[in-house]
Amino acid sequence: MSKIQIQTKQVKFPVAEDLYGLFFEDINRSGDGGLYPEMLRNRAFEDSIIPERCTPIDGCYGFETPTGWRDQFNNGEGLKRWLDGIKPTPVPAWYGEAANLILMREGTLNKNREAALKIEFSEGGSVYNVGYRGIAVEAGQEYPFYMFAKADRDMELVLTIERENGGAALAETKIQLPKTEEFRRFDAVLRSKGAVSDCIFRIRSASEGAVILGFTSLMPADTYKGHGMRKDLMEMLEGTHSKFLRFPGGCIVEGFTKETMMRFPNTIGPVWERPGQQLMWHYRATNGLGFHEYLQICEDLHLEPMYVINCGLTCQGRYAELTEGEELEILLQEAFDAIEYATAPADTKWGTMRAEAGHPEPFGMKYIEIGNENIGQEYCERYEKFYKELKKRYPELIYISNIHTEKEGHPTEVVDEHYYSTPEFFQENQNMFADYDRKGPKIFVGEYAVTSGNDIGNLYSALAETMYLLGIENNQDVVTLTSYAPLLQNVDYTGWYPDLIAFNNHQTFAIPLYYAIQMLAANRGEEIYETQLEGTSMYTKNVGIPGFIAYEDGVTLRNVICNGKKAGVTHTLVGNASEENGEISLKIGPSMELDNFPGIGDTKKEICYVAFGDECSGKNVFEADVKIDSPEIPIAVTLWNSHCPMLFALDETDQRSDDWSPIFTEHHSWMIEEGKGTACMVHWFQDQPIGESVKLPMRYGEYMHLKVETREDGFDCFIDGKKVQEVYLSSHPSTAVSVSGDRDTIQVKIVNMNGERDDVEIILDCEVEDAYTALVLTADSPKAENDFGNPRRVAPEEKICTGAGSRFVYEAPGSSFSVLKLKKR
Repeated sequence: MSKIQIQTKQVKFPVAEDLYGLFFEDINRSGDGGLYPEMLRNRAFEDSIIPERCTPIDGCYGFETPTGWRDQFNNGEGLKRWLDGIKPTPVPAWYGEAANLILMREGTLNKNREAALKIEFSEGGSVYNVGYRGIAVEAGQEYPFYMFAKADRDMELVLTIERENGGAALAETKIQLPKTEEFRRFDAVLRSKGAVSDCIFRIRSASEGAVILGFTSLMPADTYKGHGMRKDLMEMLEGTHSKFLRFPGGCIVEGFTKETMMRFPNTIGPVWERPGQQLMWHYRATNGLGFHEYLQICEDLHLEPMYVINCGLTCQGRYAELTEGEELEILLQEAFDAIEYATAPADTKWGTMRAEAGHPEPFGMKYIEIGNENIGQEYCERYEKFYKELKKRYPELIYISNIHTEKEGHPTEVVDEHYYSTPEFFQENQNMFADYDRKGPKIFVGEYAVTSGNDIGNLYSALAETMYLLGIENNQDVVTLTSYAPLLQNVDYTGWYPDLIAFNNHQTFAIPLYYAIQMLAANRGEEIYETQLEGTSMYTKNVGIPGFIAYEDGVTLRNVICNGKKAGVTHTLVGNASEENGEISLKIGPSMELDNFPGIGDTKKEICYVAFGDECSGKNVFEADVKIDSPEIPIAVTLWNSHCPMLFALDETDQRSDDWSPIFTEHHSWMIEEGKGTACMVHWFQDQPIGESVKLPMRYGEYMHLKVETREDGFDCFIDGKKVQEVYLSSHPSTAVSVSGDRDTIQVKIVNMNGERDDVEIILDCEVEDAYTALVLTADSPKAENDFGNPRRVAPEEKICTGAGSRFVYEAPGSSFSVLKLKKR
């Protein structure tokens, strides 16, 4: 039973007005074909063009940048796993029937268009576009189409939206195309007779002739507030009750080459005049969702803009290029120009351009982030330059740094910190910010998510993340901004998982954390109250299989027994294991993953790492005869080995296999080195010691019998039948709380991570009304997830409760997040 004491008369601080926000990055095809609901994929015909200065790999399979980063390409279709069911075509998404398709690199629509599509129609021939895994239409809805085209003779083109597998057209119209040597714009509207999600868009010609298309577009007429964004996705964003929007990234701000940096001038003006660019998330964007659209989204959703600018670095995780001198000055000027576009009056240069785009009044701007995930001296130098110049010209704006630049003596207002880890990390670190310097810069947790471990994107991970957010609420005098990442996931083009909101071309659903954030952001009050929590604790439910690591040659195993059964090597993560006459010899070897993965540091990378068995369990007994040739050879028995790979990979050309990755195998270990035993928890191959080291009765050059037996709260270690070390894991709170309020109301937010009901005693220093509202997020299982079939399997339910008072008990369901809304009497 937990107990919460609430002192409403002891106000800690006012709430941070912009604490909960959104972060949009064009990842998982969340821009074109997503939030920006363009229905024609490859509408500018440029997808199959290898990025400038990049070298093809294996034909069109991939490319390599001048600095050595590699990505899949597949002729512009993106990742290989996106190709299932996609018929080959030289021009991605476009197909010809009795019509030749010719990609032209000369004579394009304008200087920013890198390609045009020439179509040589035979009589009755056609071309069609398959969209983003189909084109979805609704009955009675209109779909405006336009194209820039020219023809070698007068032609009539018939435009249809039809089912991919044939049948009568759902929508049809015609365009009269005169012979012309110059591109002209032609418009049409198609009205659908039915609701179908797997359509194609077809252009048919009754006569033969040649047409050159310079740019095309097909979009729904019915968009959010008439401003061009997909309604259901915008409504989902609206439902988060967010206060700001960080844009445009993320890694795409930096790009993977100088040419692929996100540049302000490329994101304004008519969309057919905006240069496209290859994004590091494996596809090309036409920048239809550009800077103007971003500002319009902020206005429509009542969000403060947070614009992320490139300060002269490409992505440092992908072998950076640096800009200096005049190139750097241009980037600084583009930052000025972007702010002017957002804020200047209509009679200025940039205000006039904004007015021509349909918005005479300034949009406004509040936050500027200088760079994204940049580090090192090269960043500090550029940060200081940009900060001083921007602050001098726009002192009213709030500036955000990627690292703690104040430690290097630079002026720093807000620092952006990112956290991707396991549920247990977030559960254990809910008080992370309690010891931060209150005189230092404010903190923006700009990216956070459970991306590894045994629970991802489900209720359990959401509760862990919510515990972390409650810790932030209790420290929002220093943490003033947060945003989950990434925001959107087109499930047919997934490059990163999990994401807050998933969608296809006609449906959406949100992961459980979406609803937790919704509950948090909608119930903020005006001030945070002092609370004391007496709660229960819990241990991580570790599961996995046993394993073994040798850090040098000279280690042999025999008589390996797992849970009472003879076992052999089932997974070789690094190095080589060979068995002869019942002896398993471990041979160390290199791992490219360990060499290239950021943050590995000084960890030894040439090792032999093996695992035994396939049946994951919480309780394991591992024993083996082990011979270590020398005291200089470290070894480790690894426990609860569980492979939890991220979908994302730094080098997408390196095809994944079923082999386990050393980076993404979570485990604990009993390491024996120089005669001492040390227990560690290992995440992303980083050892985190547990407790003190213990001197062991080691015998080298002969077989010893090692045995490790796990418990819920740790494991016991034996040598030759004698227990030599007991390891106890730290428990972590199973309950978290944050309490806010105003003159009339109190919001009590409670996470119960335990699977059992917790009768929470709540003690207040004031009287409240008997009846109160409880908003509860829970499900039948902590592993419950949402999907298209049941999008609200894990969603909050509201109920009216009674019995509140200055002292009462709330029955918090097992595995739940509750918001209690009390009325002061």
